[in-house]
Amino acid sequence: MRIELELQTDNFTVIPYNHQYYLASAIYDKIHSANPIYAKRLHNYQKFKFFTFSLLQIKKRVIRKEGIETIDGKAYLYISSPKTDFIENFVAGLLEDGKLRVGNVEFFVRKAKILPIPKKFNILKTISPIYLKTMIETEDGLKTYDLLPNNSKFYENLKNNLKKKYEAFYNEKCDMNFEFEVLKYRQKRMKIKDIYCRCSEMVFKVWGDYDLIKFGYECGFGEKNSMGFGMVVNIK
Repeated sequence: MRIELELQTDNFTVIPYNHQYYLASAIYDKIHSANPIYAKRLHNYQKFKFFTFSLLQIKKRVIRKEGIETIDGKAYLYISSPKTDFIENFVAGLLEDGKLRVGNVEFFVRKAKILPIPKKFNILKTISPIYLKTMIETEDGLKTYDLLPNNSKFYENLKNNLKKKYEAFYNEKCDMNFEFEVLKYRQKRMKIKDIYCRCSEMVFKVWGDYDLIKFGYECGFGEKNSMGFGMVVNIK
């Protein structure tokens, strides 16, 4: 399930480029307001949380050194999950006051609508970058290395990660598969709290088992989905 939020603010303060952590906090706050027990269980679950969200999509904007300034105060946010109860609890919390605070900026929710799941996937575009990592051996021991599409390990990890999430969600072995071809990408460097992540904005072609690709569309591709990585839109 995927929802689109049309947001409006009267505060034209510049929104920082690295606003994923603020969005994640806002989402958890709304869920906690509606259902504290569910929110605690979600927060404490250590493995996969099965949801993702986009960066703020701001059409009319001015790019400044310190961040993005909205010209008309309008922004869009997309949130997606294969778990209906996640979306229901978030929306319930949102309906309590109709507001969403992103850092120091308070947005009012003008519209909220459920978006249909595409019946066919061909070319996907990220609206939050894809993050993947691996472990490499160094003189100082094992270290985390962020993967980009210029590394063959990126392709292997992207597919394996999605299959593992599918198996964890449905509690069954995933015998499905999919392939993808990166048509173009741009490296990004995003900051989550005090940690920088090298990640990729991408346009990529996909083919294979529809249900597996659909699952990635709903819960996100790659890692750290619940921190706003790996959300895609379908390009017709």
